[in-house]
Amino acid sequence: MKILKAIDYKMADISEFVKKYAEYKTTFKVTSYDDYNDTHLCLDELQENINFDEIIANKYPNPNEYRPKSFDSVYIDNNDVYCIEFKNEKNPNKKDIEDKLVDGKRELDEMLISLNIQKNDYKFIFCVVYNKFKPHSERYKRGIQSYPIEMYLKKHQENKLVDDVITEDVDFFTKQFRKKISEDLKCEELT
Repeated sequence: MKILKAIDYKMADISEFVKKYAEYKTTFKVTSYDDYNDTHLCLDELQENINFDEIIANKYPNPNEYRPKSFDSVYIDNNDVYCIEFKNEKNPNKKDIEDKLVDGKRELDEMLISLNIQKNDYKFIFCVVYNKFKPHSERYKRGIQSYPIEMYLKKHQENKLVDDVITEDVDFFTKQFRKKISEDLKCEELT
């Protein structure tokens, strides 16, 4: 009888998640689509991400029975896993966004565990990307809209559900994406 040691168990890496859910690869143009207003918050068709909402919809096909809330997209950059929720609302509901974070992260964790992926090897960043609904004369007030939501969600960073919480408008998100990931993201702020 062979005695197994920890070294005998090889943990998979995040590429296994990408392979398993390859059919859900898409663009930010798709995952940022707001069907209510028939518009896209991001027009980028170059950067691949995974349509997490679609995974959850297929996993739980009957929303009348049960379907957890989920974020729109998963974007992976090396060891950083960005869980992204696009919002095109004047006053997004904090509780709804929190449910998307909590339920979505729980579902993502279960998927990673089932693939034998060590979650602690990765940094999970929850991003809320929103469209600023302000007249051009007040655009200098960037951040005022995001602050209450970000502060509300920070408790999930403190309780270690995620490693970071970022809430920013589309324009700022695009600039940060370019800075952190060294890739251009073709998104533009809607007016």
